[in-house]
Parts: sequence; C-alpha cells; structure tokens
Amino acid sequence: MQELVGRLTALDPEASESLKVIAYFDALVEGHASLEVLLRGAAVLCGCAAGFTSGAPAATGSTNTTATAPAASTTMRVDARGQRTHAGETPARSPASASEPWLTHPLPDGGRVWIERTGTPHANDAMVLERLAIGLSISLDRSSPAVQERRALEILLSPDETPDARADAVRRLRLDGVPLVRIAAQPARDSRDDPRGVVVDTAAGRVRARILLLDEGQETTSTPVGPATDTVKATSATTRTGIGTAAAPLDLAASWASAILALRMTSPREPVLRADDLGVVLLAAEAADAGRATHPDVEAVGAVATGARGGHDRTTDALEVLDALARTDSVRAAAILAGVHHSTMQARAADLAEALGFDPRTPAGRIRLSDALRLHRLATARFD
Repeated sequence: MQELVGRLTALDPEASESLKVIAYFDALVEGHASLEVLLRGAAVLCGCAAGFTSGAPAATGSTNTTATAPAASTTMRVDARGQRTHAGETPARSPASASEPWLTHPLPDGGRVWIERTGTPHANDAMVLERLAIGLSISLDRSSPAVQERRALEILLSPDETPDARADAVRRLRLDGVPLVRIAAQPARDSRDDPRGVVVDTAAGRVRARILLLDEGQETTSTPVGPATDTVKATSATTRTGIGTAAAPLDLAASWASAILALRMTSPREPVLRADDLGVVLLAAEAADAGRATHPDVEAVGAVATGARGGHDRTTDALEVLDALARTDSVRAAAILAGVHHSTMQARAADLAEALGFDPRTPAGRIRLSDALRLHRLATARFD
C-alpha cells in the first residue's frame, strides 16, 4: 500500500491522499478502534467536527447485554480538536434537522455519519465519510450481542475449534447447565431470515442452523434460552428440515453433522426428518458422505431417476413411483399414493423390479428401496 501511495503521489496527489485515507481507517479497524477513536480520526483528518447516529437495533428477545454495544439509537460527536462533546455542551443537531448542508453517508442499520464542514467540501471529504461509515459499521457489528451469539454458534458447529473456545461459546449462548440440545438445519433459501440463526456454506448449499432445546427428552415448545435458539414447532411443516441427534452443548458439532445428513435425505413427502429416526441408515449415510464406494442399490436408483433404466420413458415421475412403492405395503396403496391407476402401477413396478435388480413389492425389497432412496437423496440434494 505504501509503495502504491508513493507512486500515485507523483502522478495524482489527490488519488494518493485517498489511498492514505483508506489505509488510515483500515489500520484503525484492524486495531479494533472504538467508535470514539474512529470519529476522532475523521475529525482530525477533515479539520472539522464529525458525528454519527446509529439506527435503533431490532429487538431479538435476548437478555444478554454487552457494555460496548449501543442499547438503542446512539448519537456521538467529536469536535474539530478531536474532543468528544457530551450532552448539554452543544445544541442537539443532526444532519436531518440542521440548516448547514453537512455531508452525510448512510449506515447499514439506518443511521448516518456526517462531517460538519462549512463552505466548499474538501477533495477527500467524501472518502473520509465513506471509510468512517465502513469502520463504524464494523465496530458496531463487533459489539452487537446478536452478532457475538451468532459467532458463538458458529464456533460450536465447527469440529475444529479448541475446547476453550467451545466452552466460551457455550457461556455466551447461556447454555451452561443445559444437558442436551439439538441442531435444526434448513435451506437458507427457504427458511425465514432470522438474525439469530447462522447460515453455513455446506456441500449441499447454504444451510441455516438453529439450536433446539430438550425438556426431559422432548423439544420444548416455548422456552428458548437466548436468541440463538428455536423450537421444533417454530418450523414450518413444509420447509425441509433436518433435526440432529441430541448432544451436549460442547458437542454440538455432532448434532450439526447429523442434522445436515438428515436434511439432505428429506423429500417433498417427508420434509422434516429426525436423525434419530434414521437408525442404521445414519451410519450408512456417514460412510457414503465420507466418499466410500456407492452401493449398487443406490446406483440403480440413480439410473432409474435419470432414465438409464426402467423403461416406458417416464423418468419424470420415476422417483415419485419408487417413493410410493417404498412407503406402502401393496401395489394398490402405492398407486393411490402416486395418483396413478392400479394397472399402471403394476406395470411400472414390474419394470422397476427388473431395473433395480430386486423386487420392491416384497417386504425385503421395500426396505432396500427405502434405504437406497435416502442415500440417493443424500448424494443429489442441492439447496442453492
């Protein structure tokens, strides 16, 4: 950066000054400068007073408080000497109400930053305002209780964090003393935008994670602990959801891993799937996800789904027919579930038995088909 500034100074003094402003605020942000220090830097650079008003944060239901986090809309001002002005020292003014044409810049939370320049703006006033706004946004974000709790949840979801980091995250989420919790995983594109949840990039796409509490072995319906928690009944019955196995808060990464596997094995007919209900299929899913050899039954289901096997050139409903056969104990019941005529289902079932290499109309065949369908969904699910 300094080398680039030196080169630009000879070519374009104003451009080099802009780079110096960027480097200055970058250094303050990297050093975790406070809100007042950031304002003081802007005031000193501009030679005039600078201030900001934050937007009022949305209510999160959290009882947690952080000393450095604004509890409501906050206004702060630093004069041209770099001294903070306190209530009563100056008339209450803001860019919206002042008669002076102050330069302003919006903050992401709805607030604004400004510099109190009178007369013609200087060349770098706009750049100072922009970098000040970025720095203040980062500082406000760092001090937000909701952000700290989301980061704590991210730590608990990662199997690579240290025990000390995980223990601190448990305390931040106020889960000390809570014996068991679960993770619920939903596609980020389909779940409600909740700042209390955490969106994670996975092999299947972006997934939102939330904590579910347990009450004597059952999920609670109305007693979340902190803003990073949710309940099963808050989950829509049509939103695909994987619910992980129960785990101690320190071992939440295991529940998260099983929740992701369960989510990837959901279907339109089974949108909510609990990892506990998968039985030995969960172990098979873990092995398949680890990249071990694909079972021939899963390959056969994939071939039917793509039209490579099965006949009749009716691949659009092939998986629906397979699912109906796996879920019912007779061809007639499967026909009703799939919404086709009994004779049509009989013909399809015979073709599919040949394509699969086993008969899905038998009890053993239905179990094989059900397991193969789950693992096929695991391999093909995408939530982009």
